[in-house]
Amino acid sequence: MRRQLRRLLVLALAMTTVSAAADPQLEQQLSATLKTIMPDAKITSVKPGPIAGLYEVMLGPMVLYMTPDAHFLVRGDIYDLKAKANLTDARRAAARVAAFSAQASRAIEFAPASGKPQHTLYVFTDVDCGYCRKMHQEIGKLTAAGIAVRYLAFPRTGLNSDSYNKAVSVWCSANPSEALTQAKLGQTVVSKPCDNPVAAQYHLGEAMGVHGTPAVFLDTGEELGGYIPAAELIRMFQTGEI
Repeated sequence: MRRQLRRLLVLALAMTTVSAAADPQLEQQLSATLKTIMPDAKITSVKPGPIAGLYEVMLGPMVLYMTPDAHFLVRGDIYDLKAKANLTDARRAAARVAAFSAQASRAIEFAPASGKPQHTLYVFTDVDCGYCRKMHQEIGKLTAAGIAVRYLAFPRTGLNSDSYNKAVSVWCSANPSEALTQAKLGQTVVSKPCDNPVAAQYHLGEAMGVHGTPAVFLDTGEELGGYIPAAELIRMFQTGEI
């Protein structure tokens, strides 16, 4: 699976290299039309898509396609049957890698005690989520196996909710990793408000299609899904399944 994903990422980079940029006027037209139905959309890229007559529009890690007259919008995956590759998934994975890299310094990381991690997981988490707490109880098994976990905030009840406020308290604490552990044990974390990434990470999760937590991703952009027991995750890495 990892070999296939690397191949997809190579395809994605190749597509990025060979695809010419969209005409500036056309880019403005597509962007303006998209914003009429998605006012908060932050368009990061517009370029010719893999099918003639369609333009690829990137909203961070979200991939859309539009016709040049801005009349039709397509949300779905495009497959290259000859190459046996999901071209949209490749672009999506590459965009996720960039997004995760931008948030890496603001994630709460649990890493192996010594040496460079063999693998890194990005996990959207909610303080009050039962399976998030179950996963965190096994965090020591993951780090002992050389797996780093970088937590991103995703309060499932939305912004300005109780779970959101708890996440802000965790990320604003003097020791966020310790505070996260306390919060997942049901303890109250008290800290001063600060400039924090909770809302930005929540919106990132929304753009990636996250609906439940934990939502687990590889640092290559591949989505693993929800809660997986630590022993099973370790086995999957060791056998090369992921």
